Amino acid sequence: MKKWMLCLMFVVASPVFGATAAPASEASVRELLEVTKTRQMLDQVYGQVDTMYANSMRQAFGGTLTADQQARVDRLSTRMMALMKKELSWEVLAPMYMDIYQKSFTEEELQDMLAFYRTPGGQAVVDKMPVVMQHTMQAMQTRMGALMPAMQQLLADELKDANVQPEAPAPHGGH
Repeated sequence: MKKWMLCLMFVVASPVFGATAAPASEASVRELLEVTKTRQMLDQVYGQVDTMYANSMRQAFGGTLTADQQARVDRLSTRMMALMKKELSWEVLAPMYMDIYQKSFTEEELQDMLAFYRTPGGQAVVDKMPVVMQHTMQAMQTRMGALMPAMQQLLADELKDANVQPEAPAPHGGH
């Protein structure tokens, strides 16, 4: 009788203890990526990367480029952006996003996110996040610029300490 009761308890309790949340469906992930305008944000990133690359090349050449240098930078930039757009296209990244979201979220969590992102507040987050990220990057660059002299001093001190400590002379054996 005890065995029978134990088996009955196991059968009744197993759905409660073994229950796992439903995995995120492909349709829900696809809808979340659409509602959060992930593809459009990716397109914006391409433009920002292109601009950042051009600016960094100008800085590398001292700010002014000859016509030949500018033509080379433009060709290289065009080729690099084409490669990036090919290798990081939506067609390449969408399956990756699908896999990551399905591994990371349950269906219930995705439904909660969808409910939020469909609201005016959720859409404000989606629309303003690129601006938030831009301001964050600018603030971080400013902060890193302020840290740079201290970091350079630490490096200089470390290098100086490494060079100042000569090897101790070997003992001569008392002669």
